[in-house]
Amino acid sequence: MVKKNLVYFFVLMLIVCGNVFAQQVIPLRLGVFTTGNMSPGAEFTYSVRVTETGMLAVETTGDIDTYMKLFDENRNLITENDDGGENLNARIEMLASAGRTYLFVVSGYGGEASGNFRIIAAQRPIPAPTVLRIGTFASGNIVPGQENWYSIRTDQNGLLTVETTSSIDTLLAAYDRNFNFINQDDDSGEGYNARLEIAARSGETYIFRLWGYGDASGPFRVIASIRPYPTPVQLTLGAFQSGTIMPGEDYWFSIRTPRRGGGTLSVRTTGSTDTFLYAFSENYELITQNDDGEDINAVINIPVEANRTYIFRLRGFSADTNGPYRLIASME
Repeated sequence: MVKKNLVYFFVLMLIVCGNVFAQQVIPLRLGVFTTGNMSPGAEFTYSVRVTETGMLAVETTGDIDTYMKLFDENRNLITENDDGGENLNARIEMLASAGRTYLFVVSGYGGEASGNFRIIAAQRPIPAPTVLRIGTFASGNIVPGQENWYSIRTDQNGLLTVETTSSIDTLLAAYDRNFNFINQDDDSGEGYNARLEIAARSGETYIFRLWGYGDASGPFRVIASIRPYPTPVQLTLGAFQSGTIMPGEDYWFSIRTPRRGGGTLSVRTTGSTDTFLYAFSENYELITQNDDGEDINAVINIPVEANRTYIFRLRGFSADTNGPYRLIASME
């Protein structure tokens, strides 16, 4: 009887898994709308085959709140989006490589939305970036639906910062010279301005994409600067480091892991100041970042190796954030 039950269980599991993996994948043709009818708990999977490298955008239109996930052809999650499109619609835009297939899974937000929606995919060529020289302002005008691209060539190792000054809400994204995504920022500058800082190597070219949030439009200025890597303050595991965050300032710390055994390194702030943390390798390569791990405090948990140095950058959430903080690191 037990063996029969086990056989029945495994057969049932095969049927369930078969249904999951056999879920219909609907091909999307570039520039052509496809219609769907969302019901609570339902998901729709769409595929886009890219023949030329370029910027690929997939978005929904309609009156329901949609949620979208992007996977590669091996079903590895790349990114996800809730309200990146108009109103409550989802929108994902990314750099797509020729010869690759991408999967977009659309569901109702919270699994409860229902109603008709449409989805469309569009692709455009990679633009030719404008050269942006270190220390020199470039001016332009944000137009809804359009982007401004810049290339920066560095002549030293250090932290490369690109930021906007304007009265509108701007966003920045950074790529390497092969258009591999590095990082993105929305409101780290003053007001609603974007400010993005990346670890740069001498003699490399970096690409930055600048656009307005939603329907934002108007004039802007953008500037790039580079500074040497800072000398971080050494943290002791289990001991608090206290200080005060000043507007526009950041604070750097390093942790040397124990000589034996790896594990998970946790770094967190406590207090009433809205903080932001970044984690880097000893070569200042970005590992991860966090804003609100616990309430308004930042928390980072990363797997680490024994006898290695990890570097952390602490700042306020926005350029005008100030207040006291306490920072502590622990190992598990």
